[in-house]
Amino acid sequence: MKKFLAMLLALVMVMGMSVTVFAEPDPDTTKKMPTSGDELAASVNDIKQAGVTVTAYKVVEANYDAERGFTGYSWVKETGYTKDLFINVEKDGKTTKTLNIDEASIIKLANMAKVGTLGNGVPMTAAAGSTTYSAILKAGSYVVLVTGSNDIIYNPMLVGVYYTLQGTGDNNTLETEEISALDSWDLFATDGFVKSSEPGVTKEIVNPGSNNDHGDDVAIGDTVSFKISTTMPSYSDEYTAPKFNVSDTISKGLTYKDDTLVVKAGGTELTKGTDYTLDPAFASTARTFKVNFTQTYIENNKNAEITIEYSAILNSEAGINYDANTNKATLEYSNNPDPEVDLKTKDDTTYHYTFGIDAKLNGSNSNTTQELYKLDENGTAIVNGETVTVTNPLPGAKFTLQKKNEDGSLDTDPKHKYEAVSADDGSLNFEGLDAGTYVLVETEAPKGYSLDPTEHTVVISATYYDGTEDKKVDKGRLKSYTIKIDGEVTSTYTATYDSTTNTITTIDKTELGVTGIKNTKLASLPSTGGIGTTIFTFGGCAIMIIAAGLYFATRRKSAK
Repeated sequence: MKKFLAMLLALVMVMGMSVTVFAEPDPDTTKKMPTSGDELAASVNDIKQAGVTVTAYKVVEANYDAERGFTGYSWVKETGYTKDLFINVEKDGKTTKTLNIDEASIIKLANMAKVGTLGNGVPMTAAAGSTTYSAILKAGSYVVLVTGSNDIIYNPMLVGVYYTLQGTGDNNTLETEEISALDSWDLFATDGFVKSSEPGVTKEIVNPGSNNDHGDDVAIGDTVSFKISTTMPSYSDEYTAPKFNVSDTISKGLTYKDDTLVVKAGGTELTKGTDYTLDPAFASTARTFKVNFTQTYIENNKNAEITIEYSAILNSEAGINYDANTNKATLEYSNNPDPEVDLKTKDDTTYHYTFGIDAKLNGSNSNTTQELYKLDENGTAIVNGETVTVTNPLPGAKFTLQKKNEDGSLDTDPKHKYEAVSADDGSLNFEGLDAGTYVLVETEAPKGYSLDPTEHTVVISATYYDGTEDKKVDKGRLKSYTIKIDGEVTSTYTATYDSTTNTITTIDKTELGVTGIKNTKLASLPSTGGIGTTIFTFGGCAIMIIAAGLYFATRRKSAK
């Protein structure tokens, strides 16, 4: 019995020990006390440019107790906020808590960060080529500022590192109650996504004949229509006096038509004086204007798609051939909440060309092209390299050059009919032509020469940089142009541009030829003078005198 009881007692002791083990399992090695040293990587995404400074400033901090662990969150004292930190929200049929930080609070906190009230903050960095900036942050909420941008407007944003409980079915739920070493918990990061605006401006030629919306050929006197496109930035409330202006300046070869100006948003015409004003400082010239959008419109029309439409006329001061007539639109906009900081600018330029035959190639100081000469029947025009040698030029011949329509008929617009008289060297100068097909006809021959009845066909064609084949050259710049007379190429000119200044460095001439139009002298008539004629003249006169004398003598005899 004693042995039985001893065995039974031992068994009870073993069982008791087992119950203790099951009731008090070994501590979970994954569990630990939350402390002020807890931290996790948080990020902001979609920062679109390198070289900016990204800084996170703590605005909400986690509170701890040495015995109880995490006890909750509070505003950092520097914010001065006393309002409730959390509000209840309904999500998926249950009530959860979220931070009570609206856009106005973010802006206020961002302004405090800028003036140093929230300290130096934590720098956030990005790997080379990445648009995501990250930093290891302690538990709490942070307002993030992006500074040092040249073009893009970045609004402040929030990121956070928060405690969550495992096994709740939703680890993304913000946990605001106490968490101790008895709880299985995680840190969870809420990343920020940048709200940014990158204003830009695009200048386009409406219905260009060249099929290039930045480069076109135009005849003097023709009207060119333009459209400027941009998007209103999404300024946050920290921008107390944002500015957004669009100006346009055209070269002396174009005349702005102020009665054609129309400002629209989303296709709806805006009201002058309410939505925008015209800067009076730009009204003194016929080649420029400036649209200033009102502050009220800027603040109430974020992301509005703006278009400005107008027209201009190519005038008699236009540059010829490679001497471009430019038209530049400039956007000015606030890129810093401080209204005293200089405005950022962006621009876009269109290029307009008008061509000439026997005209300056690239401005008044350049050489004259050589394509067309008037010669007598023995004249010659010989090309030697890039030099043309002319013999027996014929000045004084009058010609008309008239453009053809696409259907082959003659263009009856007087602006597209040109006249020229051959110069002393025989050259025929026509200027102010756009690309296309023309008919050249002699209308008056020099004295003593027969009129040339031939209709000569002149074709001018041009190519423009499209912004893809050579990105170092502005879209719309004239690449090359060719003049063809009577089916033969007289010359092709191709320009090379400096990649830094976008100016012409050289113009190569290929297939250089020349067309000579000859006139024949009128045939000489047989001579009608000579000594025989003189004798007969005097003899006739003598016979007439004798006859008259006989007549009067006979009348006297009859009278007696």
